[in-house]
Amino acid sequence: MQSTRERLRANRKKRRLRLLRLFFIAAVIIGALFGAWRWATAPGTAFGSIVIEGTDKLTQEDILTMCGTKPPVNLFVVRPSVVETAITGDVRFEKAETEYRWPGVLVVRVKERIPALYIACSYHSYAQVDYNGVVMSVSDGIKEADAPILSGVVTGNIFFGDTIKEQNVLDILQFLSRLDKEVINTISEIAVDGEGNVKFNLSYGYPILLGSAAQLKDKLDVFITVFNDIKTKNIRAEYIDLTFAKPYIKLRQKA
Repeated sequence: MQSTRERLRANRKKRRLRLLRLFFIAAVIIGALFGAWRWATAPGTAFGSIVIEGTDKLTQEDILTMCGTKPPVNLFVVRPSVVETAITGDVRFEKAETEYRWPGVLVVRVKERIPALYIACSYHSYAQVDYNGVVMSVSDGIKEADAPILSGVVTGNIFFGDTIKEQNVLDILQFLSRLDKEVINTISEIAVDGEGNVKFNLSYGYPILLGSAAQLKDKLDVFITVFNDIKTKNIRAEYIDLTFAKPYIKLRQKA
């Protein structure tokens, strides 16, 4: 019959063996998981696919380069936060969002910057800016008629990627951002006079006077109402004045 001391010694031995078995099992599991992760993230391991929406200016290879990897696509090494940060830092794009779709698809949804205005800047050049005032390009001329020209305002020495600071320009951009494409396509030029009053020159052949840039936000509804009215009627006007509470149309005198 075992003594008390022998039983205690036997119990301690069993506990040590049990702990050793648990340690061995844990080590095997950790090693297996580490090996599986090394395999999953190894170069050449293919898993999943990438779908890009909203732009044709990015490819799967571009997305992989942002994450410091190469084809084939391996979603284990593609970090959505890195992709979103890299795309947002590209001046061509306004923002990016990512989401996973089953099975194994990473969707990258991109919003491109849209030209809103051409504005004169230093050295007889023109800056193409988006609706947030971000400079999309600077050139010595206007090569595409994809946005109205802003006259009467000259910015300083600005560069690609800069943001316009002039408040009257930002007010005009905010107003334009609330118009649909059909309306914007009829605006050939936006002129600002020495007192900061804004005039839209339309392709219809006459201007619309809108008053100060700071008050443009208050003229949105009446501007849209007047625009929808004149596009359905053959109005022969010298100008349309929206600077007052009630719109005024100056008609052309008959010959």
